[in-house]
Amino acid sequence: MKPEKNTSVTHATLNTRDLVPVFAELVREINPQAGVRVPDPLPSLENPWWDSDDCCDLLADLIDELDRHSPEGCYFGAHKGDGSDFGWWSIEEVQE
Repeated sequence: MKPEKNTSVTHATLNTRDLVPVFAELVREINPQAGVRVPDPLPSLENPWWDSDDCCDLLADLIDELDRHSPEGCYFGAHKGDGSDFGWWSIEEVQE
């Protein structure tokens, strides 16, 4: 997927079990040389790692990496009107 303005990549979840795999795949597609270390394979969904600080730190690193590849005038993160809708959003809309 190419980063594009006002494009959602995941919606209706804030669960790390849902977000990390999607964001990790996007980072691999956009920048295979990124320094973000993603466990390979990811732990099973029942693994307590998903509720750990390490998982939360990885999620933050993935969001930061995707944000670095945002189109001009955009950021990667939660939509201002729907915190469970992650994608690339126009900075102008946030400032309104």
